[in-house]
Amino acid sequence: MLAVNLALMACLCWGTSQFLAGMKIRVIPAMTLMVLTSMTQLAVFLICAGVRGVPIPRDPNLLFAVLGGAAGVGGLYCLYRGLAVGAVSIVVPVSALCVLLPVTAGLIRGEVPHLFQGLGIVIAICGGVLISLEKNPFKQRRHLARGIVPAIGAALGFGTFYVVMDPAGAVDPLWAATISRVSFLLIILPAVFYKRPVLKVGANHLPVIFVIGILDAAAAFAYTTATTKGMLSLVSVISSLYPVVSVVLAALIFKERLRGFQNAGVGLIVLGVAMISAG
Repeated sequence: MLAVNLALMACLCWGTSQFLAGMKIRVIPAMTLMVLTSMTQLAVFLICAGVRGVPIPRDPNLLFAVLGGAAGVGGLYCLYRGLAVGAVSIVVPVSALCVLLPVTAGLIRGEVPHLFQGLGIVIAICGGVLISLEKNPFKQRRHLARGIVPAIGAALGFGTFYVVMDPAGAVDPLWAATISRVSFLLIILPAVFYKRPVLKVGANHLPVIFVIGILDAAAAFAYTTATTKGMLSLVSVISSLYPVVSVVLAALIFKERLRGFQNAGVGLIVLGVAMISAG
């Protein structure tokens, strides 16, 4: 039960943070938002590590957290690029297909899903296809929705993060999350020096940026801890239910509306992920 509760906490935090990111990404460059929120996350982790007072374990499995940071860079950048051009209620659910990677990893290492879970995987894929399409009112035909390509890239990045953080979290969840964030910042530094994004933002944006960073930090720590308490295939799929949070908030605040087949796609993704969790 603890693993499920932690995974649900990660789901809630990630869903809310991605919704807030969708609000800010249209007025703040993606690189700027990535740097500022990541700095906030690192500050949170370093404070927690300092208060805890436990030194870094000398375990090579913590190196997987470095890969987690690299995967996070790619996933988050793709997500922000998708949110900059597409609807939150489309980009975020498609990114949730990241669940397929940890489920596959579980299969490879011997975790055999029930028939119910297998059906859930198929349903989730079908939902991703439906929600990724939108109808062109002039040509009367469906085409890829705006933001769908970076959303798929985000799914690959997040899915890789889910997989590699499992062995790192088994050593020490807090240090694994901290190392992944240090890796994240070190990897984007060359891009920052090359592109020289404007890191100064208006004071009115700072509270939301800090909240995004804190929520992402809480989600990463909750997920990493959850992987030490339950099966990867179970924890990852529950955590990936975050689109429900983002889509509900987008509908309530942004008044975003999907077409009929896209609504069906959102429903299939949520149903598929829920079936994988319940199997």
